[in-house]
Amino acid sequence: MKHAWLVIAHNEFEILQMLIDALDHPESDIYVHIDKKVKELPVLHASKSKLQVLEKRLDVRWGTVSQIRCELALFEAASAQGPYDYYHVISGVTLPLKPFSELDAFFRAQDGKSVLTGLCIDEPYQERLKMRRYNFFLDNYQAADTTKRRMSQFLWKSAIAMQRILGIETNKGRVFYKASNWLSLTEEAVKYILSRKEEILKVYRYTLCGDEFFVPSELMSSPLKDRIVSHEQYLLQEMGRATTGAFPLDALEGMKASAYLFARKFTSR
Repeated sequence: MKHAWLVIAHNEFEILQMLIDALDHPESDIYVHIDKKVKELPVLHASKSKLQVLEKRLDVRWGTVSQIRCELALFEAASAQGPYDYYHVISGVTLPLKPFSELDAFFRAQDGKSVLTGLCIDEPYQERLKMRRYNFFLDNYQAADTTKRRMSQFLWKSAIAMQRILGIETNKGRVFYKASNWLSLTEEAVKYILSRKEEILKVYRYTLCGDEFFVPSELMSSPLKDRIVSHEQYLLQEMGRATTGAFPLDALEGMKASAYLFARKFTSR
C-alpha cells in the first residue's frame, strides 16, 4: 500500500524531523509545506521515502481560505506523483503513536474508504457564523502583535454584527458537514476534491475555519459519500478555545498505550 503524507508546518522543525523519521518507509512519500513566513528553511532528510518540500510556499493564516489553498497545493503536488492508496493531511507537530506497520495495517483494513474524524453537522449557530457569514479581517486574528490582533478581532466582530443586523447570509441552500482537517483520503477522493478546486475556493473564500468543512462537505454531497468512515480514535489532541494544547514528549509512552493512531501537538520545549 502506497502512502502520501502531506505535512503542513510552520515551526517546531525538530518535531517535524521526528515525524519524518517515523514515517520514513519505502511505501511512503512525504510532501511538506512550510509557511512562507518562515525566513530560514530547515534542512530535512529521509532515507527510505521520497521527500519533497514544496517550492511555492503560501502565507497561511488561521481561519482563512489560505489554509484550504495550502491543502489543495499539497494534494496537487502529491497527485502529480501518484497514484497513492491514501493521502494523509498531517500537521508538522503531530507524531504517530503506532509503528508504521500498524498504521499501514489500519488503512488496509478500511477497505478503500476515506478516514475522517469527528464527522458531523455543526451546531447551528457555529455553522451559520463560519459558513453563512462573510468573515472579513481574519488575517491578523491570531497575530503575535497585540495591536494587530485586537484590531483584527474588533473589525471581524463588527462586520459579523452588522451582517446579523441586516440579515446578510451567503451559501444559502448548501449543506455543510464538519470534521477534523487532519484526515486520510483515497485516490478517488483526492481526484474529486481537485476537480472541484475552483468551486471550493469560491464557496469557502470568506468562511471561518473552512478547512474543517470543505472536504467533508464536498465528499458528503458527492457519489463518494458512502466511501467515508469516521474514526474517533484517529487523532488525540487537547482542544482549547481556538487552538490545540501541546503534549510534553515525556507523555508519549503513556499515549502509545492508547488506541489512537496519532497525537498532536508536540513541542521541543
